[in-house]
Amino acid sequence: MPTSHRTPAVLMLLPVLLAGGACAGIASAQATSEFTNSGQALGDSNSWSVALGDLDGDGDLDAMVANRSQPNTVWTNDNGNFGNGTFTNSGQTLGNSASWSVALGDLDGDGDLDAMVANSNQPNTVWTNDGTGRFTNSGQTLGSSFSLSVALGDLDGDGDLDAVVANYDEPNTVWTNDGTGTFTNSGQTLGSSSSLSVALGDLDGDGDLDAMVANNGANTVWTNDGNGTFTNSEQVLGNSESWSVALGDLDGDGDLDAMVANNIYYGGSQPNTVWTNDGNGTFTDSEQTLGDSRSYSVALGDLNGDGDLDAMVANYNQPNTVWTNDGNGNFLNSGQQLGDGYSQSVALGDLDGDGDLDAMVANGISGVGPPNTVWVNVVQEACCVDGICIQQQVDLCEAIGGTYIGGNCSDVTCPHPTATGACCVASGCTIITEAACTELGGSWTESGSCDDCPTTCPADLNGDNVVDGQDLAVVLGAWGLPCDE
Repeated sequence: MPTSHRTPAVLMLLPVLLAGGACAGIASAQATSEFTNSGQALGDSNSWSVALGDLDGDGDLDAMVANRSQPNTVWTNDNGNFGNGTFTNSGQTLGNSASWSVALGDLDGDGDLDAMVANSNQPNTVWTNDGTGRFTNSGQTLGSSFSLSVALGDLDGDGDLDAVVANYDEPNTVWTNDGTGTFTNSGQTLGSSSSLSVALGDLDGDGDLDAMVANNGANTVWTNDGNGTFTNSEQVLGNSESWSVALGDLDGDGDLDAMVANNIYYGGSQPNTVWTNDGNGTFTDSEQTLGDSRSYSVALGDLNGDGDLDAMVANYNQPNTVWTNDGNGNFLNSGQQLGDGYSQSVALGDLDGDGDLDAMVANGISGVGPPNTVWVNVVQEACCVDGICIQQQVDLCEAIGGTYIGGNCSDVTCPHPTATGACCVASGCTIITEAACTELGGSWTESGSCDDCPTTCPADLNGDNVVDGQDLAVVLGAWGLPCDE
């Protein structure tokens, strides 16, 4: 069994589930993203996993936390659409097992989010939601292994959520759902490694969900035949104590890559790694060495609003870190040091309703490490105010009368509100504002010169490019008339 405090952290990021991720970019340049501790102290348990989702149906993201030495807990986000990111303990005590992982999904097909919990000293459990965030044990006892991680997805193509469970020193298992939330062991035995984490995604591009498993040793890829039967791809990915794996398109080529969090405390382990996919499910080490920490969990999301997937890593007895992506799958440490606790799981989601991804971090050990924490993300991008660019949040930019551009001010030119330029009209050119030029029907160039206007001939009154008697006739016909006729 494991010899250190850790979490496999199945990271179900609702509504930003990152098997592909929703990465609506604002600008190509990276913005400024800074995380601030909200100051909330959420419980005092030995928490190993956190999953986010709208549990009570009010439109914001709540949290379920799996604890090792105390019952699992549900934390509701402040009421309203959206919540403000302030969490309240719902008072529910869900089980009394050594729970290591929790995943959320609609398991019984009634439209709300239920939960599957992986336990180490008792069978795994399914908790059904009544739609208001109140959970009831379904009474199912799923397996009797030392289960450390669970991931949900439609594995057999029948439209409901099945489960893959990662077990330590025992084969991993696949549990199929009958659509009502009742699970049956498929009988498959996936490997014989000491598995610590599992993530699901279409790794080989054939339209079904495959699995990547993080092990204490070489990580493995299992391909799905579409009916929920898995085959080992025989890839040997690294040789570390890998505690967490997250999938997402890291290099922008349309397939799912992987970031793996490793624990370097024990000899032979590597720093955290990025594995790139060739589109057919074959992975190559990018050879990046990301950090030198005891990392237990990684979550992917667009943290700085530039359209690609960044990473937050939860570390044990060291600050948590944020890694920004350049869009090609190359990661740079942002330099942020978030806390200094025994962090064992991280989940990303818009907790305060401002449009960016915040973080909830599960910490242990009870009585030693800090309580679970909420980190609020502040994304500041280019905002033009009276011709001046400042880095500002989108809501504050609009509040001060600015125009939100996105990206960095170093890459943005803000137009001056009263800028002048060359106004080219048929009768010649003048230096005026754009609005005045538009009233004249001219063509305006900011800061332009009249030399930029096409050459005109003032005597060609009828515009036929010839000065002749027809132009004289125009003059004689208007001779003596007042100018306003």
